[in-house]
Amino acid sequence: MSFDPNEIAQMKAAFAGLSTASEGGTDFIQIPSLQLPEGCDPPVVDALFCPFPRDGYTSRLYLSARISHRGLGQNWNADQFILGRRWFAVSWRVIESLSRLLAILAAHLEAFACKPQ
Repeated sequence: MSFDPNEIAQMKAAFAGLSTASEGGTDFIQIPSLQLPEGCDPPVVDALFCPFPRDGYTSRLYLSARISHRGLGQNWNADQFILGRRWFAVSWRVIESLSRLLAILAAHLEAFACKPQ
């Protein structure tokens, strides 16, 4: 795997059951039972995080279900089978200069944060 072991250790401390996997030359981080921002339904889903370029994006966050939410990322543009499982993702771009795994993941979760009223 091409992940920094210290960053994976930090992520494992933050997310129980976190694991890494690879398919087709791409490395992924699997996060079971990821708590989504308030207002998401369902509030918890499994996630597959790819912090590397994929599908025309600098990184991708796939979820095990399409969720309803009041966030900014409303365009569900990915419905893919990866690692033998179906995943969904919204069209969302994060700042390319982010390099820490936790920061990239947090930027992806902003897609689902509630819009200001």
